[in-house]
Amino acid sequence: MAKAGYGKRHAPDQDPPRAHDFAGLEPREAAIAAYIDRLPEGAAIGYKVLAEELPDYGQQACRSALDRLTRAGHLRRIRVHVAVADGQMRWVTRTYFSRTARDADWWAAHVRFVRGLDAPGQPPAPAAPAAAETVEESEPGVRAPRSEAYDVLAGLGRREPRLQLSEGDCVELEHLVGEWLARGVGREQITQALTSGLPASVHSAGPLLRTRLETKMPPSPAPRPEKDHPGEQIVRMVMMCLFCDEDETTTDLDHGVCSDCRAQVARDEAAGLTGDVPDTFLARPRAEVDVAARMAELRSATVRPVLPAPRTRR
Repeated sequence: MAKAGYGKRHAPDQDPPRAHDFAGLEPREAAIAAYIDRLPEGAAIGYKVLAEELPDYGQQACRSALDRLTRAGHLRRIRVHVAVADGQMRWVTRTYFSRTARDADWWAAHVRFVRGLDAPGQPPAPAAPAAAETVEESEPGVRAPRSEAYDVLAGLGRREPRLQLSEGDCVELEHLVGEWLARGVGREQITQALTSGLPASVHSAGPLLRTRLETKMPPSPAPRPEKDHPGEQIVRMVMMCLFCDEDETTTDLDHGVCSDCRAQVARDEAAGLTGDVPDTFLARPRAEVDVAARMAELRSATVRPVLPAPRTRR
């Protein structure tokens, strides 16, 4: 997790999670995008942190993947100027993620929406001081504690024995429950929606719950100006480069990345530095399972009918 107030932020008005959300991306970018999508708000998602958490990829590979995700419209890094209750001002840096791909005009409109809170005629935001450097690039990543969404799933088996889930099931479904929570649905309401009206026999709780979470997903709430807590108000926002501290007031950004950083990514790719980490450098053996194919197989199981329980022989 990043320092409080920093890190990943969910972009508003996203479509509900679906198995094919990142099907248009290359396999590596799709895997990293799916990983980021599952992370809670406030998670550190800089390329150095991702390289620590995803050991098959090096830093250059993660940086190249993030660059491609910005081009595809899934990522933007934004510097936010906030006023807190005691009158103090501070800058924080947040990386907005959208599982729904957005074009450059949408991201620019998102920034202008929050800028509308400024008084008329205010000049553009100045460059932030060096102390506002984003935490994602400077702090080592640590695994997040169990989320509220995970706890909801882990508790289903106590309420309804037919919905006993493994740890892997909880991790796979965590982002879906997190989306329900983000849309204002309480824990008890989610539990009721998942446990009511079950068939007489449940042979595979994970796929059944995935179907319910996706098909019964509540609508997105209307976008609201962000607040970290009731005493904090956003004053202005500026788009900044995904990899360095330059923002749109000091340099031209192309799909959220400055020309210098994009040139560095291009040099890394040309030099062959953005491939997977060689097997001899891995901390543990590389898994032989095709994870993408396995996930597709599991998700396809959600469309299979639940078979009746076998009859007891006399």
